Amino acid sequence: MKAKRTIHWNKLAEIPELKEFFAEDFQTFKNLIEKHIEEFEEFSDEALDKFAKLRVLEVTNGCTQWAFRRGDKECLSVEQTRECMNLLMGFIKRTELYFPSEGQLEFDDEQKAFIQAARSLYKSAFKENNKESERKYYAASTAQFIVYGRERIQQAMALVKQDYESLFSPYYIGRGQKYIAPYLEGFE
Repeated sequence: MKAKRTIHWNKLAEIPELKEFFAEDFQTFKNLIEKHIEEFEEFSDEALDKFAKLRVLEVTNGCTQWAFRRGDKECLSVEQTRECMNLLMGFIKRTELYFPSEGQLEFDDEQKAFIQAARSLYKSAFKENNKESERKYYAASTAQFIVYGRERIQQAMALVKQDYESLFSPYYIGRGQKYIAPYLEGFE
């Protein structure tokens, strides 16, 4: 199900975590993102809705974890940071989501495989410091934002804010939204 969209590659190339990969070989990185776009477009709207919610949770949790590791003055306590991580990791390991306002969201086998593959890529990129995996991770992540689309991501952000702001804090809900914003400006 291909959506008509315009991708502003030069805007995406200005996103800090993507700059290096576009600068190394713009066309190859662009092609990798486009390949992932084609793969992700094979999922149903229902699956994309669930994936968008998971992605927003991942980003929000990532903001809390990085702030804690850096010792930012706004970082959450050890207990709160651990609770945020445990929530997300529990969802990923069980390949299911739970939102108090929506209830349990389950994934089918194909969707579970997608989540596990993304988790493996993340671990290779950031736990094992594999630069090629990091490039692939950011290409896949960028493609996800594009395929999920602005409206779906904004709905997911509103849901995460509504159901999990007390856990992540208003500050980190906002940080997650700020992290995602440049990606949403990269396409229409």
